Amino acid sequence: MDKIIDFSWHKVAVIAIMFYYSLCFTTVCLPLMWWYYRIPTTNYYILSVSTLLFGGFIFNIILSKIYPLKAEDLRGGFPRRFIITVFIGMFTFYLISCSAIFIFTDNTVLSIYFLMFLMSGGYFWFCILQGYILAKNDYKDREINNSITWQGKVLVFSIPLSLLLGYLLLP
Repeated sequence: MDKIIDFSWHKVAVIAIMFYYSLCFTTVCLPLMWWYYRIPTTNYYILSVSTLLFGGFIFNIILSKIYPLKAEDLRGGFPRRFIITVFIGMFTFYLISCSAIFIFTDNTVLSIYFLMFLMSGGYFWFCILQGYILAKNDYKDREINNSITWQGKVLVFSIPLSLLLGYLLLP
């Protein structure tokens, strides 16, 4: 993050955006957890948001320490080969970790939950940093110039739909 973001208030804004995306994704997945577990909602949100932020933190560590890129390499966004390598490596590491969780707890839903949330946290962090790079370089594209992107439209409709389905499917 230090190579990409120059101003400290931009760093705070990027972390706030990550927190917002984490809350949205956690809300979409809430009915699934209600279906399998009777966990208090506050505990679920704390665990889920922390897991998503941890997945983003791991992606940031990989970005800054393991595969160091120069700031000049990131002018047009992340290189495709770099991203594929990082996500395959992260998926392999998370798959091994979640397999260990499955072996110790014998709980399939919990291991899939952690795998999905850790990978999603890394992906959200990647999307935020990629968007920041493109906005910083004044990138012009048809998708950016639209009023609401297709991801935003999906979020607007999926959160109420998932909550409604969760309430209807619960006994």
